[in-house]
Amino acid sequence: MPQTPGGPSDELVRRLYDAKFPHHKPSKEMSVPEKVGELLELQKIAYGIRIAQGDKLQPWEKPWDVEP
Repeated sequence: MPQTPGGPSDELVRRLYDAKFPHHKPSKEMSVPEKVGELLELQKIAYGIRIAQGDKLQPWEKPWDVEP
């Protein structure tokens, strides 16, 4: 893969990817309850960020208070 002019080197991108993604379990290896749990956690994080930014959210945009 050729390096983009002015962009990060391929080696840097590869090192950053390798450093970050071993900590993530590939979704194909996760059970459905694990996937749902991860989705719900990410929704809660996104909701908190949007509220902190002062976004006016619709009622359906609030995460459900459920456990997988």
